[in-house]
Amino acid sequence: MLKHLYAALSKIGTGLLYGIGIGITGVALMYFVSEHMMASVWNQTSTKNLQIVKHEKVEREDQTLVLGTVRNDTTEAIRFANVEVDLFDSAGKFVEQCSHVLNGSVSPGEERNFKVVCGGCKDKPTVQHSTYKVRVAGM
Repeated sequence: MLKHLYAALSKIGTGLLYGIGIGITGVALMYFVSEHMMASVWNQTSTKNLQIVKHEKVEREDQTLVLGTVRNDTTEAIRFANVEVDLFDSAGKFVEQCSHVLNGSVSPGEERNFKVVCGGCKDKPTVQHSTYKVRVAGM
């Protein structure tokens, strides 16, 4: 009777150890795969190489817009780049920031237009400003 109990507990223990080993292997594999995929999506260093080709500020129906074009001068696609516009008053003091995410990927050599809306409507106009700066940032 004890022999059978020992054999059963031995099989249970062996199965438990196999299960733990397979679980640890699976978790480690998922971790490394997800890290690789996230590095591909959140390519911070590549977004710094996305060049702003041109931009202009436009006033339309009580809104301030910044229209422009970016170009990918890298050898890899750039995903989810964020175009930011900083507004400054006449003294050079920062007063507002607006942004727009470029959805999808910008392929190598591709140019993509963007429109950043800096708010503004009849009830809540755009903050008074005299200059602006445009830059590309990661998410």
